[in-house]
Amino acid sequence: MPEFISKLQHKTYEKGEFSDEKVRTLDETIELVKTFPWDDERTLTDIQLTGPSVTIQDEYVNYLKIGLYFNGKFCLYYLDNDNHLYEYHVIEKVDVLKIVADFFNSEIELKDFEKHIFNIGNQAHFVTNYFEYREKLWRIIMLTGFMLLYGVFFVVADASVFATNTRWYVRLPLVVLSAFYYFILGKIYCNAIINRDNYLQISKGNDVFSFGYNQQEIKTYNKMDISEIVTYEHKGSRNPNFVEAYAINFKDGSSIKFTNMLISSSAFRTKFTDGMDNPVIPFTAAKKGMLSVL
Repeated sequence: MPEFISKLQHKTYEKGEFSDEKVRTLDETIELVKTFPWDDERTLTDIQLTGPSVTIQDEYVNYLKIGLYFNGKFCLYYLDNDNHLYEYHVIEKVDVLKIVADFFNSEIELKDFEKHIFNIGNQAHFVTNYFEYREKLWRIIMLTGFMLLYGVFFVVADASVFATNTRWYVRLPLVVLSAFYYFILGKIYCNAIINRDNYLQISKGNDVFSFGYNQQEIKTYNKMDISEIVTYEHKGSRNPNFVEAYAINFKDGSSIKFTNMLISSSAFRTKFTDGMDNPVIPFTAAKKGMLSVL
């Protein structure tokens, strides 16, 4: 009898987040399905591919995912290794267990399953995501793109002014403004270079997360120990810089800081919400000058 990988997903988890993942026999997998808290997880749960479920993967990377459906039913999703998704609804758990056994025995019948027409992004609901974040060049450029364009404008403006016979007191304001702007832009990229080794591993459903300013300083933390999270945005509604800074303050007075060059604002906030996307950790918004944030 083969042994397949199986894993759990609870209603507080996000797409690609699983726990208790390991190789199990058919009997162990059936026991896993039987003991999963289906009734408890039905409360305030959306019916979708990511949700309370047991996912099984065979040796050919085909997946069978047992999830919840309306009116006390179960929904079985079958994803083959060609990314074709099938769906089948059953009422009784005994029918679910039979299909699990058929899956282990390579005897699963898809004639009762409904095949999905669109097959985009299916795998993300089945494949384990470890939610590791590191600074990437494309994110840095995306967040500072408008500043780079402004920088080109100043280069052109400076070249135009110095190419003409313009008096010094006309040049001076542009020179000072340009120098200040280049200094700010340089500080942003220096900060990005210094923090290029920052590492964050965090998911929505797990209270434990890891962070380090480099690979040698990675430490584990618990969301329950957080007192508040402060997000810093730069002053000025028309500021072309989209870099934000986060300070996670802990109850013992310590804190860790990083920017959205490491993880996007939307993804970061998702990590601190419950199954209904309500915040579980207080967020405080603050504004600081460009230089004091970096």
